[in-house]
Amino acid sequence: MNRTNAKWETAVQRTRAPWHLWLTGLFFLFVYANGIYDYFMMLGHNEAYYSAKNYGAAVFDYFTDYPAVPLICWTLNVFTGLIAPILLLLRSRWAVPVSLISALSILGLEGITFAFMGRWHVLGPWISLFDIEILGMTFGLYFYCRALKQRGVLR
Repeated sequence: MNRTNAKWETAVQRTRAPWHLWLTGLFFLFVYANGIYDYFMMLGHNEAYYSAKNYGAAVFDYFTDYPAVPLICWTLNVFTGLIAPILLLLRSRWAVPVSLISALSILGLEGITFAFMGRWHVLGPWISLFDIEILGMTFGLYFYCRALKQRGVLR
């Protein structure tokens, strides 16, 4: 009986949430909460938001009549990007596929918009590089969640 308890305690210790899970989850929650705010401000053509960001007429026109496919990719990215860290904080195994959807959708969004919609030219290098960084970080979140699932941290 004592040996059984030792095995159970070892299993519990192995699945204990590491401190970096909380840091990562809260960080991505912050990033994608801001992403959702940006999503609604940009698509809602909020003039005060555009002014505060120093966006000109070209950016306004870029987001006017935004095409369906990149809009679907963007929508999937920001909402699954917010859901994935919540699932991570809850230690749910569903964080893995949800973070993968977020990563693939931002990859699709940036692939389409850089290749066919002149994103770099319209939004400029600073925002474009920032978005590429978010793409890399989102794939990082997916690999992080996958590793935690393999270690038994996510149930």
